[in-house]
Amino acid sequence: MSLNIHQNIKNKLDFFVENDKIPHIIFHGPSGSGKRHMLNYLINKIYKIDNEIINQYMMYVNCAHSKGIRFIRDELKFFAKTNINNKHGYKFKSIILFNCEKLTTDAQSALRRCIEKFSHNTRFFIIVEDETTLLKPILSRFCNIFIPLPTINNKKISLHQYFKNNLNESKYIKKRQLWLKKNIINTTNYKSLKDCNSFVNKLYEKGYNCLDIIEILENSSNIITNKNKYKVLVYFDKIRKEYRNEKIIMLNILNFLFMRPKEELENILKL
Repeated sequence: MSLNIHQNIKNKLDFFVENDKIPHIIFHGPSGSGKRHMLNYLINKIYKIDNEIINQYMMYVNCAHSKGIRFIRDELKFFAKTNINNKHGYKFKSIILFNCEKLTTDAQSALRRCIEKFSHNTRFFIIVEDETTLLKPILSRFCNIFIPLPTINNKKISLHQYFKNNLNESKYIKKRQLWLKKNIINTTNYKSLKDCNSFVNKLYEKGYNCLDIIEILENSSNIITNKNKYKVLVYFDKIRKEYRNEKIIMLNILNFLFMRPKEELENILKL
């Protein structure tokens, strides 16, 4: 990323590295704020952009992929307790946890015990949107850094949206969007739940996800009325964090849009 953003936070991270006082850190903030960018900046400072060292001394964990208490007790604990090769001059390994809010309470408790036991040779870095989803005993052991949406050209904007706006769409991307829009409005895909499920499997195999469906809805005026469109968007925002399976959330959205009685939309905000 070539953007010069969050310089004040970078200065704080530089201070940690220069003084050799790097704590466990939670990076939290809205989607597209640059949390991963700031974490990568810190990691490159610590390990001097040496990919071989980074692969040896780092462990990336996406907690949204059904990482439960067994994973914490076995794989994560095994990595944390391995010895460090001092000839490289590094004092600790790093464990990076994405979507840590997806961990169960038991798994978070096991994580807390790992943090307490291996802090002498391991640093834990967590990325979440909402830090309040974590247990307080975990929060108390971390330096909490909030990453706001960056200001670019005097305007606060999500990095996802920024890069999307500056991306020159290829013919392939436009072709994919047209295909998706054409097939979403094809009513034969919704004759039964089985047909809808087959359609979702087809979308998944072609590399589409729920965000592609939402984007089509946002930019189309002939699929759903504006009134119901925003109700669906609110509904999606409410449920998206509860799902770990991409197919299921796509099936839920399409089922809700095209197979449920229209009057159910009136009760959407009460869900």
